[in-house]
Formats: sequence, C-alpha cells, structure tokens
Amino acid sequence: MAAAGSVGQRADVNGLSVYYELHGEGLPLVLLSGATCTIERPGMEIPFFASEFQVIAIEQMGHGRTSDAIDREFHYHDMAEDVVELLRQLGVATAFVFGFSDGGIVGLDMAMNHPELVAKLVVSGANFRLDGYSGNTLEWLTTVKPEDWPASFRKDYERLSPDGPGHWPLVLQRIQRMWVDEPSYSDEQMASITSPTLVIAGDRDVITAEHSVAMFRAIPKAQLCIVPNEGHGAMAKETVMTFLKQIPGPAD
Repeated sequence: MAAAGSVGQRADVNGLSVYYELHGEGLPLVLLSGATCTIERPGMEIPFFASEFQVIAIEQMGHGRTSDAIDREFHYHDMAEDVVELLRQLGVATAFVFGFSDGGIVGLDMAMNHPELVAKLVVSGANFRLDGYSGNTLEWLTTVKPEDWPASFRKDYERLSPDGPGHWPLVLQRIQRMWVDEPSYSDEQMASITSPTLVIAGDRDVITAEHSVAMFRAIPKAQLCIVPNEGHGAMAKETVMTFLKQIPGPAD
C-alpha cells in the first residue's frame, strides 16, 4: 500500500487517470463523494476520520481532478469497478467503505460484487431504486440545466477539473443519462450484501425515509440512522465512527 501521509496521488485505472488522496494511518477507509462533488467538500470530514483510519478519498470519472472519458458512459457498476481496481493497485485486500449519495450507490455495488473487499459499509442519502426519491426530485435531477445546478458545485468543478469549465454542461448531461435508469437493484441483490451496513438518511432527505427503511430491511446485517433536522447526505460522524470501530459479535 502507498505510504501513509502521502496526499494527492494519481493512478491509471481502467483507462482513467484517477485522482485520490491518502490521509492518516490505520485500517483503510474508502470515502466516496456524491455526484458532481469533489473530495474537498467539508462534509466529507476527512480530518475527523483520518484521526483513526487511513482515509482513501477518491474522485470518480468526471469529478474533481479526474477527467471525464467521453467514450465511456456513466454507470454505477463501472465506477465501483474503478474503485476496486484502485484498491487492488494499492494492495488493499479489505476496507471500510463510506459513500454519500451516488458514492453510497457505488458502495452498494461494491458490496454486492466484491463482498470480500468491503469489511463494513456506510451509505448516506443513497437509494437503490428510482422510486426512492421524494416528490419531483428525479424529474429535477434529470432535467435541470447545467447553469441551474447549485453554484458551489459548479465552482468546484470549474476550479479543479482538468477538462476545463467549458466541459461542465457535457459532463452533467452525461451523468443525467445515468440517473434516468439507475440505480435499479433488486431486493435479491440487496439481500446478497453480507457486509455489516449502516444506512443513514436525514429526515429531510431527498431520499424518502420509507426507502431508507426498505434498504435497512433488505440488507441482512444493516443498522439504520435517521438524523433529525438534516437534509441530503447527512453525516452523523460520531455514529459512523462508533459503527466502524465496533467489534462484530459472534452472531454477526
């Protein structure tokens, strides 16, 4: 594995030059940010988790400092396989995984297809089917114009993307094409997840509380945390830390 304390790194992963950072020492904890987000977002809480773990924070294709690859469509499974390949290159055989929103969906896919790799899984504000969104959220996500996307995310993209500010409309439109059809995991696929899993949602999340409960009930070793007065991508960092450090009991 790369030396602890090294920060910005790049790796050739499935045709991408993936940007990632390593922080802290200890057991590996993979942090996966949400759609259009960079790992620099304060809600990632990298310093907090790096006090106990070696954090591996990854920027997916078309996010942050990782270029878009216009000859490749966006799919959650492909993004999950990119993470798996990066961890293979880093010599990580098993890790904790914590994903926000789209990053949580990537984590679910990893746990389904690489159970030996995901020691524990935390997802916040993630859905496993399109019917998990509240109200008209899905319609907004798939039709919003690039100039109407939240300004702070657009500014991060313009500041960091190697593709330049002019690529922003194209990358958002490409991600929107994924959101029309994905995620679409079955109850059987969710039930195949063997990793102990913590499902987090804010009580004002764009993912309905009912859907978060359905995810909690579908995953055999799941725990549920609904955070009061919080919206999308709730952190509950102390609860997450307790969950990750908890030693599994004989029944787990």
